[in-house]
Amino acid sequence: MNSADVIVVGLGPTGAVLSALLAQRGMTVAAFDRMPDLFPLPRAIGFDHEVMRVMQELGIASRVLTHAAPYRPSQYRGVEGQLIKQLDTEPPPHRLGWAPNYVFDQPAFEREIRGRLSELAGVRVFLSCQVLSHTQSREGVEVEVQNADGEIEQWMARYLVACDGGSSPIRKALGIKLEDLAFDEHWLVVDADVHDHKIADLPTTQVQYCEPERPCTFVVGPGNHRRWEVMLLEVDSLSSDFPPDQLWPLLSRWIKPGDAELRRAAAYRFHGLVAEQWRKGRVLLAGDAAHMTPPFMAQGMVQGIRDAHGLAWRLQRVLSGASTDRLLDDYGVERRPHVTATTRAAIQLGRVICERDPVKARSRDARMLAEQGGVVKTTFRQSMIPPLRDGLIATGTPGAGEPLPQPTVITPGGVSKLLDDITGACFRIVVTERLTDDEAGAVAVMAAALKGCAVFVGPDAKRHAGLGFSVEEETPLLQAWLHGLGADVAIVRPDHYVYGTAAGVEAGLALVDQLRERIKNKNCGDPGSVTTPCEPEREHPPLTLQIQPATTSTP
Repeated sequence: MNSADVIVVGLGPTGAVLSALLAQRGMTVAAFDRMPDLFPLPRAIGFDHEVMRVMQELGIASRVLTHAAPYRPSQYRGVEGQLIKQLDTEPPPHRLGWAPNYVFDQPAFEREIRGRLSELAGVRVFLSCQVLSHTQSREGVEVEVQNADGEIEQWMARYLVACDGGSSPIRKALGIKLEDLAFDEHWLVVDADVHDHKIADLPTTQVQYCEPERPCTFVVGPGNHRRWEVMLLEVDSLSSDFPPDQLWPLLSRWIKPGDAELRRAAAYRFHGLVAEQWRKGRVLLAGDAAHMTPPFMAQGMVQGIRDAHGLAWRLQRVLSGASTDRLLDDYGVERRPHVTATTRAAIQLGRVICERDPVKARSRDARMLAEQGGVVKTTFRQSMIPPLRDGLIATGTPGAGEPLPQPTVITPGGVSKLLDDITGACFRIVVTERLTDDEAGAVAVMAAALKGCAVFVGPDAKRHAGLGFSVEEETPLLQAWLHGLGADVAIVRPDHYVYGTAAGVEAGLALVDQLRERIKNKNCGDPGSVTTPCEPEREHPPLTLQIQPATTSTP
């Protein structure tokens, strides 16, 4: 019997990122995909700064950026072609260390992730393999796989994560239903490489043509890549292989044969669907197996990568015995409402675009302009993404559930880096106030008890360099963010989401105690000493503290 800590079924972006994160955290992974190689054509065309932060964690951010470009502003144009809404990205300094939104070449992006998988010893990737069945027991999940040679193999793992797409056979086998968020529209997606002589004739921004006779979208991709998304009407073909005699007339407003080389043209149903359960025993869902999002906020792939990021550190803790598997229940409790809220926001934008009734469309235009005082105001895209509101967060503390800002910081040795590159992706206690030596020592002890690290930020931080990471921001993103919340301490999870914030060290350490109680394994005992587990670049040795059992215990 072959074995691994985790079996991942499906090696699209979600499955590939999850496999890499798990292996990078020291777990063994068997990843199966039914295709002989990655899907060769683009599907997603946009991702955001949270995805880039995950790429940074995987060590491939610079590689990924060679296949991406900053996202252009999005203009919504009404019945008469007038501007009725505009979306854009926030200007620098960028809150998470990366531009808020990007366009990208998906096959090249996925190739970089698979390249990272090939560098990680803990991952075994099996292509042209079909997972036929799975059974669960107290010990784990047993899987029957038909390999590339047609032979049947048996595999065992502690957990299985189904990243096997919107039609997920594993989700169906588990009997998990999808909640319908009441959005179901047929659209044609066309990707083309436009010839140089025609590029200047096309829009320089993303455009949503909110025209009732035929709503459509134009997207400026990287390089000469351009995308058209065109709403299909009752008279149109719904074939996944869209007929060329119907295709070119739909694009004639922008291009004609000879102006571009078509990459693909495929009809899709844009859905809003969310799985009612995200975990059943030792099997968990992620990516399109758990949800499907219409593309109007470029959040479909992003949501799956958030799933992977939130699941990887939980599986690490459970498999290491640091937490009970109840921690995995929090995954669905947290992700399902967040995905639902984000999907509903995308659907709301979709309804603006998809209005087919001319009278209602004109009324929409007038209403939207009136709501802006007659002058179109720019909305920042990231303001439309909600924070986490459920799961493992200290609900009620300001900033809980938001991603921690990631400034560029300078260490006492004069090294300038993004914050995550210095601290690693572990539990962190971030403090921006001036501390006494005793207070700084208490923060370091509690960070070590979380199996994390202390991060002291500000000009006074170098006093505590021996107790954790002491840094000064090039631009005070963290300090300004905490100050705006009325706080100076943030407790941060390994996936960079803020567990909670507090004003003062005493209140902050009380939050740490609360967090440790929520994540600890009550049966694991107290080993007596705790060592910081992060393995980032350091200018000092890892912090090792002796913790007295009478006052603290390992979570």
